[in-house]
Amino acid sequence: MKAFKYFILILLILLPQTALSQNPSHKTITEQILKEGWVKKRETSEFTIFFRDVKGPGTGEILMIGIIDASPAKMFQIVTNYKHFMDYMPFVEYAKVLHEEKVSTKKHVSYVFFYISAPIVSSRFYTIRLTDEINFDGKEGVYRSKWDLDVGKYRKTPDDPDIKPYLQTGWQMPVETPINEGYWLLKPVDEGKKTYITYYLWTNPGGAINPELANEANVIALPKLWNTLKKQADLYSK
Repeated sequence: MKAFKYFILILLILLPQTALSQNPSHKTITEQILKEGWVKKRETSEFTIFFRDVKGPGTGEILMIGIIDASPAKMFQIVTNYKHFMDYMPFVEYAKVLHEEKVSTKKHVSYVFFYISAPIVSSRFYTIRLTDEINFDGKEGVYRSKWDLDVGKYRKTPDDPDIKPYLQTGWQMPVETPINEGYWLLKPVDEGKKTYITYYLWTNPGGAINPELANEANVIALPKLWNTLKKQADLYSK
């Protein structure tokens, strides 16, 4: 799995600056993704969604690739503006930045608590460590935000006194998500006017949710996420 992820990252970094439907590297990436056991779930003129089953405690992996008409710098602002996620990111009811570390001028680490309210199921919460990098892997204009679950000293729960006043938990007990890892990779196309986006996620919502239903819900949620990105990109340009 690690070798595949590295291969995809390299291909995306080297992606030529052409439109999605005409891009030979996009075709190469898609072919490689399918060879690695992914199943294409949805394809539009803007993005393609893939799913891959994973043995073990988590649900399947999801992957979305496509082009948005906004610069990578702008998209990076949108996907890393954590304290304002509740204003525009789907299902995010509350987010709190707990700790930040400036590793270098190009690398920044944040620990963030998220409280998620999705339809039908009880709310979920988790604390994740996000590593945000500019000029990722030494490539000018390439951005990456990668995250994984944090269960160390920055972990929070809805019962913590600095979190509880901001939540409306309702009658159902919120569930802590036991697995959550993924990344955004943002690469310039069309001389930096547009962004080739890769979004990867592997998660387990926890609780008693049927894994098949959880997998389907994850896939269904991606177009909503894509539309949110487009809307925010339009707002940033005004």
